[in-house]
Amino acid sequence: MRIEASAAFTSSRPLFPLFIFLFFIPGFYARNLQQCSSSCGDLTNISYPFRLQGDPAGCGDVDFQLSCQNNTAILNFRGGKYYVKGISYDKRTIRVVDVNLAHGTCGLPYKSLSMSEATEDSRFPSLITFWQANFVNCSNTIPELTDSKVPCLSGGTSHVYVNFSNRNLFGYEIPRNCKVISRIPTSSENEMNYPYNETTLKLLATGFDLRWSLECRNCHTFGRSCVYESNNDPRIFQCETMYEEDYKTLLTAVIAYLVSRSLIDKALLVRFILAPLVVFVFLLHKCLTTRKKVGNAEHVGELQMLPKPIPCSPQGHTRNLPSDSPKQVLIAASIERS
Repeated sequence: MRIEASAAFTSSRPLFPLFIFLFFIPGFYARNLQQCSSSCGDLTNISYPFRLQGDPAGCGDVDFQLSCQNNTAILNFRGGKYYVKGISYDKRTIRVVDVNLAHGTCGLPYKSLSMSEATEDSRFPSLITFWQANFVNCSNTIPELTDSKVPCLSGGTSHVYVNFSNRNLFGYEIPRNCKVISRIPTSSENEMNYPYNETTLKLLATGFDLRWSLECRNCHTFGRSCVYESNNDPRIFQCETMYEEDYKTLLTAVIAYLVSRSLIDKALLVRFILAPLVVFVFLLHKCLTTRKKVGNAEHVGELQMLPKPIPCSPQGHTRNLPSDSPKQVLIAASIERS
């Protein structure tokens, strides 16, 4: 057993720098970023990990970016738009409310969001409360739900009711000829189906609390699962325990992450530095090659224009080239003998 443990430890030693990079460096970087802060309307001291759109690049984390519209901070979350009513850095929570429900007016949420859908985002792994409002549309009147009818959404053959539960409604719980058209988490602390009145509107306008976690975001980034380290308040999260067989998977994920982060820089380097240099070298080579070919062509032309040498006899006399005629050959030989 000791030998196996020693071998496992030895094989994992090259990965120690990797874990230092994953857990120590991000924490050091985060502490440096906490110096930045901004404000939007009544929401002051917006600091790490949150940031406002337009803040300097070194402030906050882009995954936790808020926008400021009409002096109100807005979080874009799961396709919906939510006003940010407050951020607790001690409890690691953010209170948000759907923009369509924030002013206590009758209506549907801007975007349907169930409790289970809300916690699928790695940035916000849990809710503080566990109740949601279910908006149900029926084609006919449901007498037992009359008190929870939403007047501004009902009329003709459309009858909309609101129901509060600690989960999504099962099929058998929904009346016939009815369907759930929207959901939204609430800050309700118990299951109730009180009348749809000012109390309900106020409850919906209160919004709900999301718990944010950098640890979970980082875990999911590297392909790990996020688990509770503590169920106390604030609830602390951490990456699930890794075993020896997970090292290769983690290493592959880290390499892929680092490569993807450097692709943009490499693309810019190739486009603005290497590409122009390659084009310049190519054009220079083409120019020199063309000039050399032109020079060689001119030299060959000069050689072709030179007179051809006339063959001479051993005595220094000019010899005529032999002819195909036998008679001319005999005459030439006779002249040479004389």
